[in-house]
Amino acid sequence: MLYGYMQKVVRVNLSTKKIFIEALDKKTAVDFIGSVGVAGKILYDEVPILADAYDPSNLLIFTTGPVTGTPIQTAGRHSVVTKSPLTGLFGDANAGGFFGVELKRAGYDMVIFSGVSAKPSMLLICDDSIELKEASSYWGMDARDADRAIRSDLGDKKMQVSCIGQAGENLVRFASIMHDDAGRAAARCGVGAVMGFKKLKAVAIRGTKEVPVADSKALNAVMSEVLDNYSVSPLVKRYREGGTVSGYVSYFINGDVPYNNFAGDIFGEYDEERINKLAWPQGTGKILLKNNACYMCAVACRRVVNKGEGKYQLKEENVEGVEYETLAMVGPNCGIDDIYAINLINDLCNRYGLDTISTGVTISFAMECYERGILSKEELDGLDLKFGNSDAAIELVHRIARRDGVGNLLAEGSKRASMMIGRNSDKYAMQVKGLELPGHDPRAFQSGGPHYAYCPVGPDHMEGNAVMTELFGINVPEIGINKQYGAKGSTEWKADLAIKMEDFWTFLTIAGWCIFAGFRYGTQERLIKAFNAITGRQISLSEALMAGERVYNLKRAFNSKHGATIFDDGLPERLLKEPQRLANNEVVKLDVTGPEYLKLRGWDPRTGKPTKEKLLQLGMDDVAGELWK
Repeated sequence: MLYGYMQKVVRVNLSTKKIFIEALDKKTAVDFIGSVGVAGKILYDEVPILADAYDPSNLLIFTTGPVTGTPIQTAGRHSVVTKSPLTGLFGDANAGGFFGVELKRAGYDMVIFSGVSAKPSMLLICDDSIELKEASSYWGMDARDADRAIRSDLGDKKMQVSCIGQAGENLVRFASIMHDDAGRAAARCGVGAVMGFKKLKAVAIRGTKEVPVADSKALNAVMSEVLDNYSVSPLVKRYREGGTVSGYVSYFINGDVPYNNFAGDIFGEYDEERINKLAWPQGTGKILLKNNACYMCAVACRRVVNKGEGKYQLKEENVEGVEYETLAMVGPNCGIDDIYAINLINDLCNRYGLDTISTGVTISFAMECYERGILSKEELDGLDLKFGNSDAAIELVHRIARRDGVGNLLAEGSKRASMMIGRNSDKYAMQVKGLELPGHDPRAFQSGGPHYAYCPVGPDHMEGNAVMTELFGINVPEIGINKQYGAKGSTEWKADLAIKMEDFWTFLTIAGWCIFAGFRYGTQERLIKAFNAITGRQISLSEALMAGERVYNLKRAFNSKHGATIFDDGLPERLLKEPQRLANNEVVKLDVTGPEYLKLRGWDPRTGKPTKEKLLQLGMDDVAGELWK
């Protein structure tokens, strides 16, 4: 028996309205663990090479890991996997909350959508009952209103609903998929746009089953150790009190927080007074009502906020608040230092279903183009889009989600928008492969350079981020991350550090854990003990890391199969040539770390493909045979 898995997969063809139940492939589950791993192998095998993201043959997969839904801390994650409309490459978005847990409790490890519905539709799963329902009455609603209306109409407040807002319906290329009352998001890579293309408004699930665990006694013992660590860990205390925004000031003074579209002081200095306007608790504390938690999480780092004050008040209070990435990318990166404006932009993005990272970076790109005279006020529909203009930024959020006026251009993302604008505007599009950079400036931590440059999905903070090791010395000695990596500005061992963190976080993701489990558990051996207690397997930490490496290479192989080359890698010129003042006037030294990264990864430096030897070493013989015919 495969403990930790429900061993069933739902397939839905939206074109024919046919629903099938099939068994989870055991070998794939063993080799690729779960979540993005198993779904990624299905995506690799089944999506045709020439298929666009907006093609009926593209798949949209909601997927979980073996840890998801089990009684162990931070075990509430799920992922959405598809070919990204933003990059044209492998796309996945990871999310917390309760939706993935409910999918497992209904008896399924994943749901795979193919085809396109003729009318707006919704999938309803109640344990063994699965049906497609028309959803025209919800089409046009924002994600929060749709979530609430669906649960009300179905008469079950505890039902978990994952849905899109107007941004997904309008095929905004960085649309997200929302759940938990539009408080949690599968945000990156434009997964919500694929859902909108398929005319799938929502997936609503209610389940009553339990996830089978191999050794409950051993699992309870590990959980006791983990909770004991929670009581003494300063990191856990920090996240419980301040959430992800608690690191904002420390990140900023080390040069890690981007401001003014990663341009730094060119368009006005972000001084100590402006920094502290957004700090915890001076700034973000003003909007905090209480904490909230994802499934089985005693840390509860989520923020619940009030309506705020003045002209930037929300429609209602007691809704999901600002996380660090949002704070950074629609705050300092757009030159904005008003916490109430940022709070409103965050809430609008949640309602419309927009990735706050790509939204912030795309707006900051437009701001810089305006400041430099590349875009005129007339081309921006009369908006005075200077850095720091909160009102103009808020208006752009509305226009992007609705594809109204200049919003139709920016809804394509910064890369496509720069190609349409021309006039050398591409220099100011802070993206790689079409995906906008997240809220950590790699000039502050050299391991970030190769990670952002070569990450298969594009630069993503959820795919392996070693900033806390380099800036603050937070080490993971069990997997080879030690203090030797900590020297700021040094390139020594930084490619190796990037790879170790990528493989480690990939394992956490495919298992179904929150990435914060990596430090909250205290030791990584506890993670392995928990995984083995759940699954009945006896893997070692090195085998877990190899599973992460296997999935990371699978994503890269998907890209190579679909036409990506080494020329799709790299970084914006700004990061390589313009020093960051707060980061000791550093630039990213990719000329040093890049070749080392490719060599250590076992990726061919001429093509960017994983070498045949590396794929065979990882047991991916079929992939090796296809890529290296």
